[in-house]
Amino acid sequence: MGSSDLSPGLVIDDRWELLSALATGSSGEVFASRERSTGREVAIKVMRADLMGDPVAVKRFEREAQATGSIQHPKVVRVIGHGHHRGRPYLAMELLHGETLEARLGRGPVPRERSLAVIAQIAAALDAAHDAGVIHRDLKPDNVFLLEGDAVDVRVLDFGYAKLADHLVGDGSLTAANALLGTPLYMAPEQVQASREVDARADLWSLAVIAYELVVGRAPFPSTTMADLFVEILASPIPPPSSIDPSLPRGLDAWAARALARARDDRFPSATALARSLADAARPERRRYGPLVALIALALIALALAVARAR
Repeated sequence: MGSSDLSPGLVIDDRWELLSALATGSSGEVFASRERSTGREVAIKVMRADLMGDPVAVKRFEREAQATGSIQHPKVVRVIGHGHHRGRPYLAMELLHGETLEARLGRGPVPRERSLAVIAQIAAALDAAHDAGVIHRDLKPDNVFLLEGDAVDVRVLDFGYAKLADHLVGDGSLTAANALLGTPLYMAPEQVQASREVDARADLWSLAVIAYELVVGRAPFPSTTMADLFVEILASPIPPPSSIDPSLPRGLDAWAARALARARDDRFPSATALARSLADAARPERRRYGPLVALIALALIALALAVARAR
């Protein structure tokens, strides 16, 4: 990536002062920053200088601001401002404290109830995005942020690969034919096939993979090479959760079969529907003693009546 020309103390657009470097990603450098007029702390993401020669990369970065800003939902990271610094696009966003879901998973299993709460909040963010005409197309644990605190509080990040509805853009698609967009493990079959007809149901598939990983304890596709992984996504049977962990409720098997259906029409109709079905399926199974107890009680009553008549 090369050395950066950005450093703490630099003022962006006469408004934002960079305080400390937070991360460098595939498209930009992120700094904790301060709004000079108010003292408010924000996160500033500036496009990497080495990408400025790629007009598609520049346009994608600019669309990230447009996509994120068009979604008004508390579980989507909030864009505060955007512009250009020395010709390079930047975003000013709310400054988040905590860790990504990817980092949290790296520390071990997430308790079941917290996992379900995380999925429910991601689902709410996705449905809001889809209602606004935005398809994320790169939903993965590294683009889900967990805020500090005892309560689950999620933000969905990085809409750099987002597909926007026609009413939001007027200059055509940035997706070339046969272009693979997304992170392989979380890509829907139609993304693997590089279809330009990817719609909101691809995000539902990605959410299902994340949910499976959280609840079951591993991803549904274990291959580590891209070729084998794509074969699994496109053709291999989805392992029923109970086949991996027999202690899991059997209802999760039917949930996984629908959530990870290769035919898009067979998936859940919305992210919220997926999350609600998951919560129902993940409940501990009640022991089915009720009918047996009732039969035993009736038999005892009948026996008592027979004994009484015999007397």
